[in-house]
Amino acid sequence: MGRAVRILLAVICVAVVACAPPGVSKTHAPATTNAAGSISCPDGKAARAGLDNFGAYIGTWQTNRPHDSIVSTNYVIGIVPGYVAVRCSDDGFVVQEEIHPRYQSPAGQALRIALTDIPDDSNKVYDHVHAGCRVFQYTSNKLAHQLGVDDADGRVDIVFESDNGTYNPASVKVILMDLYDRLGADTRDC
Repeated sequence: MGRAVRILLAVICVAVVACAPPGVSKTHAPATTNAAGSISCPDGKAARAGLDNFGAYIGTWQTNRPHDSIVSTNYVIGIVPGYVAVRCSDDGFVVQEEIHPRYQSPAGQALRIALTDIPDDSNKVYDHVHAGCRVFQYTSNKLAHQLGVDDADGRVDIVFESDNGTYNPASVKVILMDLYDRLGADTRDC
């Protein structure tokens, strides 16, 4: 290979690596999902770059959460006593969290618990109160990037449920986070 060709290849390599549009990271992007599902999450996977909580690769999620001492497939919440059960996409990303505070939480505390599990660039789409639940939807560019085609608009639904099928803002028993509704839709029958 001639000297001129080697110099040209070197210049192209430097330009490709060094140049990126403003706001675009030059680091490797986190792996993204490609097949939505809601399956049991695998155990013992290595951590990956990207999100740490909802939408994270299960290896990364598990690195940040100890298993529950009572039910080994669940994890501790960390903020309040209780446990979290998770489900994954077909390729190992956390796409459902079912959070069970040990003592029922007021809605404000339940919202703080849920918001600590979604990316910091999340914006509220809606907050609807139904007879049997309260449903929030948030959207996040970081979540859309991480989950790819599974969640191209980066939405996450947050549902509060109380005992006896009637929503009580003073007593949230379950906080469900998932990808159930399309962006802007609220089709929960609760």
